[in-house]
Amino acid sequence: MLTEKFVIPEDERILTPGWSGQRIPRACILGLGLIGGSWAGALHQAGWDVCAVDSEKASIDEAVRRGWLKTGWTSMPEFLDVDLIVLALPLHVLARGLDQLVGKIPKGTIVTDVGSIKTEICKKLLDNQMGYNFHFVGGHPMTGSEQSGFGVADPDLFRGYPYVLTPGKDCPKQVVQKLVDTVRGFGAKVVFREPDNHDVEVAMVSHIPHLLAVTLTLAAQDASKEGESPLALAGRSFRDLTRIADSSPEMWKEIMVKNADAILGGLALWEQRINELRESLEQGDGEMIAEAFRKAHRARKETIN
Repeated sequence: MLTEKFVIPEDERILTPGWSGQRIPRACILGLGLIGGSWAGALHQAGWDVCAVDSEKASIDEAVRRGWLKTGWTSMPEFLDVDLIVLALPLHVLARGLDQLVGKIPKGTIVTDVGSIKTEICKKLLDNQMGYNFHFVGGHPMTGSEQSGFGVADPDLFRGYPYVLTPGKDCPKQVVQKLVDTVRGFGAKVVFREPDNHDVEVAMVSHIPHLLAVTLTLAAQDASKEGESPLALAGRSFRDLTRIADSSPEMWKEIMVKNADAILGGLALWEQRINELRESLEQGDGEMIAEAFRKAHRARKETIN
């Protein structure tokens, strides 16, 4: 019989035991790349028992050596008695990863993903919700690195950055709150969005910046003359602006194609602004250029800083 301190509140009985304090909470990370590895480290620091599934045994071994994992597997085990699953898989296998969980995790487990596109995975959940006995909350940490792999994973990766959650309308409030509390425990700033709105907004603040970094780098190369290259003069501003051009080509080709409509819409807005500045340059209108800088200063101060 449970002692009084372990009596489970009525609104938490839809969740697994770790969420109500009956045991140390348990999590499994599917995919130990930069984001999945950082999740493993952050959960470990928060006192969770963490395991993982990753095809690279070297990543599992390194995570165990760091003390972030209790154990791990290179293929999906028969059953995972956990309270939280983090799907940190590439976009093209994310939906398959969701299906792999059916019958392999306890009823009431919370499942979240870290994919940079939310409409596709959230629609799949709605289309198949009767076949799932777990709670799904879409997620996307708005942080990362041009580097990839477990070797650069960092438990503090999420600290100070927005973390988008896209819960479905029927997702119980207590489920969402548990995940909110967990993510905030990492020092992240939780932001809620509808999946389609997320994809439009992230196109502007993440996907298009990667395209601009690539095109600026290539344009600088195009401006090279025989024996001389502007890239040889690149200082802090150019390096900061183009750092993310070093990101994974394979990952970004998939993101760009899958979110093409939203990216094209964002590019139209960017082209409008760049054309305004082009006209100011052609007319020698320095005040219009200065005003554009002032507006950008205010926008960043109000929303980013």
